[in-house]
Amino acid sequence: MKPPVPSPFPFDVRTARKTGGRTDPGSLDEYRLSALRAAVARARRNSPFFRSRLASYPEGFPRSLGEYGALPFTTPDDLAADPYAFLAVPQDEVARIVTARSSGTTGPPKRVFFSEGDLAETRSIFAEGMTALVPRGSGVLILLPGERPGSVGDLLVRGLAPDMEGVLCSCPDADGTLDTIARLRPDCLVALPSQALRLARHPRSSRGRCLSAVLLCSDYASDSLTSAVEDAWGCTVFRQYGLTETGYGGALSCGEGRGMHVMEDGFFFEIVSPGTGELLPDGEEGEIVCTAFRAEGTPLLRYRTGDRGRFIPGDCSCGSFLRRIDVRGRYGNGLALPGGWVPLADLDEALFSLPWLGGYEVRMNGSSPVFFLEVPSLPEGILSLPEDLEREAGKKLRSLPGLDILPPEIGLCLAPPRDAPLAPSKRLVLRETHPDRTR
Repeated sequence: MKPPVPSPFPFDVRTARKTGGRTDPGSLDEYRLSALRAAVARARRNSPFFRSRLASYPEGFPRSLGEYGALPFTTPDDLAADPYAFLAVPQDEVARIVTARSSGTTGPPKRVFFSEGDLAETRSIFAEGMTALVPRGSGVLILLPGERPGSVGDLLVRGLAPDMEGVLCSCPDADGTLDTIARLRPDCLVALPSQALRLARHPRSSRGRCLSAVLLCSDYASDSLTSAVEDAWGCTVFRQYGLTETGYGGALSCGEGRGMHVMEDGFFFEIVSPGTGELLPDGEEGEIVCTAFRAEGTPLLRYRTGDRGRFIPGDCSCGSFLRRIDVRGRYGNGLALPGGWVPLADLDEALFSLPWLGGYEVRMNGSSPVFFLEVPSLPEGILSLPEDLEREAGKKLRSLPGLDILPPEIGLCLAPPRDAPLAPSKRLVLRETHPDRTR
């Protein structure tokens, strides 16, 4: 059974607290500008990197949202090159350090510092955000890493208590996870998109029909994948957008309208041209740039995320006054082919519409892609992809610009049986060359 959408949306309430209850566009812009000024002043005062970068800017900067748009971007390379230059609290006040590599990149990893205040802010976001999915008192099964204090799963469990019961699931495979769902009968599942799809298209997926809501997070979720999960379990699927660098907050869908509502009380998003850096109007797709208003350990001003997205014009049918953002995966994750660039998001949209597909992996064999397709419904002992499924998958792939000029024999293989690892990892194109397994 699908849960009712709460009214008002939780992040409407959080934002209205900051604006004194005023929610008209002018009042929201006044709040954004005031919050940006405070974030800039704190970064200038406490972070060596921003003390240097902001040296020529006057006190009280920015005087307008447009003026803030002239500030140079902060990039992942800046953060990776010298993370301690960003550190804005004494080292003995650092509660957690996360080393992360961006999905779809091969550059040096980034190190991000979190104060106890940062972790408390994340727990607060999780606690209030989950009330958009299920009522207080609900049970939540979490497939995210949570063994270490301060990890994303641990923060979610601690943020939910005492209003909801969050349980970390340590089952290594789909069978064990579905057994746990059947035993605990949670109201909500929190998982990466790839995890949720493998469960939803498993032969025993009916064990998940107790779920009323599923939250997909930590990676891009295509519309076709979202629909597959909803169809399998009759639930409402919510999507969340956030970055490790900004404490996992950012935007959350409401379960009604398209896109995700920006958590305007804590984050400022911009959409810019990835080539020129020019601000783009609502509706135009570009790179998402993020500023977290209250980050203490590692402040980031105008941080280039590398993610594709756009602001959705108009109001949402749920009645929220918050802006909506539509995220379309990462710019750097896709296939470079003779016919052009094919984003992984487009591959997801096409392939996950195949009702028998449980997941896929794509590797580059020289200049040609090879797709390894998971088919959970096939009986044991089948070692090659059946011809009818191969034709259907090939047709989907050739419908995409850039793949339409490939030879008739696209590299399509049956992925080997996966006992398991239902591990929480992001998907990306694997570029290393490997022996030809299509013959």
